[in-house]
Amino acid sequence: MGVRLVPLVVLLAAVLSGCVGDPQVASRRLPPLEHIVLVTIDTLRADHTSAYGYPVQTTPWLDELAARGIVFRRAYAQSATTKPSHASLFTGLYPVQHGVQNNIDVLDHKFETLAEMLRGQGYRTAAFVSADAPLGGNVGQGFEHWDQPQLDDRQPPTSLYRSAGATVGRAIDWLQSNVSPDEKLFLWVHVYDPHRPMNPPPEHRREVERLIRALGRQRHVETLLAQDIPADDPRGYDRVVDYDAEIRYADTELQRLYRSMDAAGLNGDGLWIVTADHGQGLGAHGRFGHSLQIYNAQLHVPLVFWFTEGTVPARDIGDQVVELVDILPTIADLVEGAEVRQIGPIRGRSLLPFLRGESPRQSKHFAYAERSRYVNPSPARLAKPNHEPGSRYAYQDLEYMYLLFTEGPDELYHLSSDPYEIDNVIDDPAHAEHGAQLRELLIAMLEETTTDRTVGTVSEEEIERLRALGYIQ
Repeated sequence: MGVRLVPLVVLLAAVLSGCVGDPQVASRRLPPLEHIVLVTIDTLRADHTSAYGYPVQTTPWLDELAARGIVFRRAYAQSATTKPSHASLFTGLYPVQHGVQNNIDVLDHKFETLAEMLRGQGYRTAAFVSADAPLGGNVGQGFEHWDQPQLDDRQPPTSLYRSAGATVGRAIDWLQSNVSPDEKLFLWVHVYDPHRPMNPPPEHRREVERLIRALGRQRHVETLLAQDIPADDPRGYDRVVDYDAEIRYADTELQRLYRSMDAAGLNGDGLWIVTADHGQGLGAHGRFGHSLQIYNAQLHVPLVFWFTEGTVPARDIGDQVVELVDILPTIADLVEGAEVRQIGPIRGRSLLPFLRGESPRQSKHFAYAERSRYVNPSPARLAKPNHEPGSRYAYQDLEYMYLLFTEGPDELYHLSSDPYEIDNVIDDPAHAEHGAQLRELLIAMLEETTTDRTVGTVSEEEIERLRALGYIQ
């Protein structure tokens, strides 16, 4: 059975002095970084990118970037919900620490973000996001230029998000008019297209259909079935094809951004980081979407680092569990003089040793995630057929995933033999010892990091936009 957790207040109310950055690692820094680009592709599960082995080439540009960069094969999000996941990426903290546990929460302005850290080091900071409502609430603090969907670039105008093409176009226009190659730049580009309503441009839908025909539809169906996706349902299968076509479209537009920056000299002394905030169920475990569940269909995301050509050897890292919270301390170690002072201990670790091809002196073997949490849910949410009370937490290493449920039975999966978490082995004596260890570690971590911090909520207008996007019922 699950347990009810009693949070321990262990986070200080004031900013702590513990800094990110290892002096010995800092002495072996990579070449200076003048231009840093962070790309987050909303709702992109890693195993539907050809860069991560999907047999349909959904990501030809990312494939090229990955072939020339550093690929982390076992990267995981801290939440299957947009705002909590981005808040963790930008602060290096777990949602139970920063308190943003669903899309209506507001990040406390006392937390220092990645953008604030880099702005303090003289970087120009600019963000171009494709959906404003789930990325408001202080997630964007530290960006001197913030560009979100406007009526004139939404298609149709009634939509509350904009296409990757519109977002990338806005970013290119701004870069051409405002940034020169000798300026330090931190650019964040967020594209939304794999997220519902999944309405891919017809040419990209046709291209994905052509690729499936070339592969063989039966082989494609077998791939989906192996991912626990019910490909024998025609409607569900068509939605998966739409999802793949949206990925292909987003990849094409990001390639356009990359080429434009290359032509402008903005990829010199540069770093691109491409990842996702979370994945999508696509029918696995009976759910097409995200947020409610935190299996790896919703948590496993791509993570690719690409440095200016020739400065860092390409490598593929599949024997390490890494997390989105690792991005901030990694950049802190890469940028001369950068450090972040945070409320509470940074949960991420620097990936710099892996980028340099070295073995870390201290290795973190686990990845944590939690389900979006709703305090005092509304009557409408309580009435939803898919509403489930309580909290779910996930803790995994390279071999196992443990799912703790405060309102029901826990689950355990042997990822080595069951990567899509189909066979729950919680009651199998052969796996009991490892499961008990993960459970104990998870509970200890939660007790050490959970805070009773009061979190604000966004405005009624933003709540209405979230409702229109399908985040709130």
